[in-house]
Amino acid sequence: MEIQEDRISILPDVLLHQILLLIDLKQAVQTCVLSKRWRHLWATLAILDFDFRRHAIRSGVDLSWSHHHEEHMPRFMNFANQIISCRDINSSISNFRLSSSNFTSTNASFVEKWVDYVINHNVQELDIDAYHSPKPLKFPQSLFVCKSLQVLKLRHYFDSMIIPKPFSLPNLKILHLDRFPFRDNDPFSFSKDPFSGFPNLEELILRRSEVSGLIISAPKLRILELSFRGYNPEFSSEVKMEKIWTPMLNSFKFEGQVSLVCPIGELPCLEEVYFDLYPILESPYTDSVKQKMPLNLTRMLQQLGNAKSVTLTLSTIEVLGMDSRLLEQNPSPFPIMKHLKVTERDHIIDLPQNVMNYMTKGVYNLMVEYHIIGFCSLEILFH
Repeated sequence: MEIQEDRISILPDVLLHQILLLIDLKQAVQTCVLSKRWRHLWATLAILDFDFRRHAIRSGVDLSWSHHHEEHMPRFMNFANQIISCRDINSSISNFRLSSSNFTSTNASFVEKWVDYVINHNVQELDIDAYHSPKPLKFPQSLFVCKSLQVLKLRHYFDSMIIPKPFSLPNLKILHLDRFPFRDNDPFSFSKDPFSGFPNLEELILRRSEVSGLIISAPKLRILELSFRGYNPEFSSEVKMEKIWTPMLNSFKFEGQVSLVCPIGELPCLEEVYFDLYPILESPYTDSVKQKMPLNLTRMLQQLGNAKSVTLTLSTIEVLGMDSRLLEQNPSPFPIMKHLKVTERDHIIDLPQNVMNYMTKGVYNLMVEYHIIGFCSLEILFH
């Protein structure tokens, strides 16, 4: 019987690494038993992705019970520590991701050691979504002299991550922050003017964050997303920021149950705007929403008036329609827009006429095409 040639094993390392990245990290390590060719391949992988939930499921752990999270966490941490300890020390790391359970805490000392390790191995993307208790995570000093890091994604849980002030990464281009407060005198928060330490920042996404008094000053920022989904300031229909100064901004996205109050500098490069405002219309919010939210929304849209492409959800349209006099007294916020899209999940669109009049007031050569897309959105093009 003729032995078939092993064509996969003769491929160059770069292609074999791509194959290993298609499977779980634990499975990638297990390929070391295939042959001498595969023995050390996993140890030179440039992407390390430690996902607690995936590791637990593959280990047969039933995560429907919270105590199973606590029981499995030491095994998960030990697995990650062994992988990092056994890597080829001469191989760089491009991406490092740690995603653990929010039911039980990681060992902060281990995580600090891992972060220091990947930074010293030229990491380009660092993503940490983990709860650290009782000892909070403290970033190593190596982070603040790291020239390779371009992407940083952090999620905060219950005062479990100490944020140094100032926080500075000169070559960072993408920053995603989830659940962070912005206060000057709090060791577990960013300062109120944190982004001056990221002079090359091009993309900023803030989710479920406390932004009262926040200043966003970023001269090269092109993409800004603010999400307050799941964030309800007590008995309030609005959040107030100090200032947004982003002269190179190309895309602005906002979503949440509260309206935004913030002065914005001129945006000559703005192309795209997306708003998904869905207020809480229950006591004690109702009166505040009806009084403040339409005014806050119209003022915010006016500041974004250079946009060429505008997307509004149906709930945002409904907020605009709460105050007809306000719409009659103000010009259209987007006089040079070329594309208007109104969308809402699982709804057929029925646009209030006063809102349509407001949005298209003073915009020439109106409505050459209408498209109902899957009964969930309406697109209007302007020439």
